[in-house]
Amino acid sequence: MRRQDLALSAEETLAIVDQVQFAVLSLVDAAGRPYGVPLDYVRRGPVLYFHGAREGRKVSAMQKNPRGCAVIIGDNEIIPEKLGRHYKTVIVEGAIELIDDPDAKRQVMTWVVERKSPDYMGRGQRVIEKMLDRVLVYKMSMETVSGKHGL
Repeated sequence: MRRQDLALSAEETLAIVDQVQFAVLSLVDAAGRPYGVPLDYVRRGPVLYFHGAREGRKVSAMQKNPRGCAVIIGDNEIIPEKLGRHYKTVIVEGAIELIDDPDAKRQVMTWVVERKSPDYMGRGQRVIEKMLDRVLVYKMSMETVSGKHGL
């Protein structure tokens, strides 16, 4: 990061990753064009996990180039009198890998339900079982992680 004076600590950075519900994953698609896609994720250790449809531009992009950059926006508030904004952002870069093992996929999807709908785990487990063969699940290693704040 160019402006080290704006860097967040590792603890603050991971807290943002854990608090925020979505990211924009930037990829290079199969035609070599940039492609950003919003997605839900869950973090366990130094890994982001996410899921999606079995086909589409995101899938073909990750097959062609299995690396990505996720942008996570925490605080974001315009401060008119300062002619600026208060913000906290995180950028995560890393390799992306498809998870094939059904038990590992089930575990990731359970983490997603725990994060998004903890009061509905029973229903969530039934949905997971119905959808398990219809979704792809990925893990993205958090090789490079940086957090930044302003104002």
